[in-house]
Amino acid sequence: MKLVSVVIPVYNVEKYVEKCLDSVINQTYQNLEIIIVNDGSTDNSLSICQKKKLSDSRIKLINKENGGLSSARNAGIECAQGEFICFIDSDDWIELDYIEVLLNGMENTNVDISVIQMIKVKNFNKIAFQSESQTKWDIFERETAMRELFSSNLIGYSANNKLYRISLFKSIRYPEGMLMEDKGTTYRLIDSSTKVAVNGSTKYHYYLRDNSILRTDFNQKNFDSFIIHEEILNFMDEHYPSISPKVKSRYVYEAIRMMMRMIESNYTSKLDYTKCMDIVEKYQSEVLNDNKISVKLKLITKLLVKFPSLPSRISKNKLIAKIFKKMEGINR
Repeated sequence: MKLVSVVIPVYNVEKYVEKCLDSVINQTYQNLEIIIVNDGSTDNSLSICQKKKLSDSRIKLINKENGGLSSARNAGIECAQGEFICFIDSDDWIELDYIEVLLNGMENTNVDISVIQMIKVKNFNKIAFQSESQTKWDIFERETAMRELFSSNLIGYSANNKLYRISLFKSIRYPEGMLMEDKGTTYRLIDSSTKVAVNGSTKYHYYLRDNSILRTDFNQKNFDSFIIHEEILNFMDEHYPSISPKVKSRYVYEAIRMMMRMIESNYTSKLDYTKCMDIVEKYQSEVLNDNKISVKLKLITKLLVKFPSLPSRISKNKLIAKIFKKMEGINR
């Protein structure tokens, strides 16, 4: 049986980590190396992990100073011995056949990355459902997979709903000290692969915590997303020029969502609104000419270009903000 390394970064998740660990420990596929990386937790998380380690010899426990999610994942990669590797956040949980389905898909289709679907959960105590496993796998060659990454949510940026051949990480690590680290890494892993397989089964439960860094007040770190997107755009211009328009329209989409987050957080920096507007204006043609972009996003793009002061007005007018928010149900 092939060894699969499962990396679980842990930081102050005493309410959630046991459920996460149990979902991994009880997998139908048992040949696992379970790598728990305690990233300087100050609550009872470490104690819970230590108890789990005593009862399961497959568990390795790394205890390190706090360095953030990317640092913890990278520490796990460094000590992983498996032929395959996956990542699970410590406040999430997986279906019992999660790894079995991903591994079977990878081996049966001879790909480098297998992908399964995830569901966002707001109630942590909700009883996990056992979704029916689908046998159909969609196979994407490298360039098609890259195009799909920026055209739909089928593959997605997330590190967590995927199984990788560990050889892909030979020269790739998650960027430390930045938000949106998945976005800055997934495209590079796809570029290093030959093929990607996608399954429609929903097996990963992503818990939406109220104090998640992406759900709290807006701050300058949120602009890490733009830094990463510029890197992606430069990479695509050089290596996948036919996909660049998709990346640019995605950039506009994210700039608009960034403005909405600023509005919701009563963030009033005129300079940062201008930063977002510059992106919308620069790449508007890619949005307007893309027949797969939603009418809502096209309409919002046109409005913003015609009325560049609209975001600042929205932030001051609750009624306009409400209307704009409804329009922003931006399904790309």
